[in-house]
Amino acid sequence: MNKINLYLMLISACSFFFFSTGKAGSNVDPTWNVFEPQQTSELSVVFTFGAPDVVKIESNYDDVKKAMQTGGNIQLSSYALHYDRKRGDLNILKGPLGEASSIDVMIENYKVVEVDWIYDMKYSATAEYNWKSDTAFVTYPGKVRQTLTLATKKISYGRTLFLDCPTGSNNNCDGAIRVRMLKVSIPSDK
Repeated sequence: MNKINLYLMLISACSFFFFSTGKAGSNVDPTWNVFEPQQTSELSVVFTFGAPDVVKIESNYDDVKKAMQTGGNIQLSSYALHYDRKRGDLNILKGPLGEASSIDVMIENYKVVEVDWIYDMKYSATAEYNWKSDTAFVTYPGKVRQTLTLATKKISYGRTLFLDCPTGSNNNCDGAIRVRMLKVSIPSDK
């Protein structure tokens, strides 16, 4: 990749970041809107938010074993950039339901394909409040202590938010809330 292409890619990522606006609610920072699955590059994520805390890699064990035995390299087509609270209040942790505990940015072929925010511990109550206050979410309550509560919300640029949490008493979440952002189309329920 030449320097001009790199420069243009960085300018476009920064422009998208600074001019995007959130629609989840007035108390939710719009920072998360920078992600556009299948368009945003890994380089843009790292340039905008810094290096991840961890890179999560999943690979077939046989492929890993074979690569180690032959001294070869493992081919990575997909992995996740993981950010959490160890370094403090990072902008990337400001998700569609507010402050998140952690985030995984799934990368395939150097492009973001999915973004997962996890709202756990002290972050889950505010996230649940923001979700239930947002009438654009279509919610499918699960049975108490038996299943997951699911919700979806269509957002701009063909992106959809998918939410899940274990169903607790009174249809409240009992544990971490996970919000995934993908670029897919889903039929309308409303």
